[in-house]
Amino acid sequence: MPMDKARYPADWKVIAYRVKARAGWICQGCGMQCRKPGEPFDTHRRTLTVHHINHIPEDCREENLIALCAGCHLRADAEHHAETRRKHGKPEDRLPGAGSADAV
Repeated sequence: MPMDKARYPADWKVIAYRVKARAGWICQGCGMQCRKPGEPFDTHRRTLTVHHINHIPEDCREENLIALCAGCHLRADAEHHAETRRKHGKPEDRLPGAGSADAV
């Protein structure tokens, strides 16, 4: 699911950088060495992201944040995203007119 930037603090980039640097730019899930700032892009798999353990973007306490590669982050969020879809439906299902005969 895309990140809702309104739910993140203004200094999120600084916080995220600090979490990644603390991890040594290594995924805390699988141990893969990820790209450091300034290294050329090679694959999304080596992109290091920051995961909120409790899935609450506003909770940026150090103990709630871990550095994960893209794949580990997707796996860590899979159950939460599935639950969100079950509760709220797919985004396209919430569009005005969705499901009606005139929604062509």
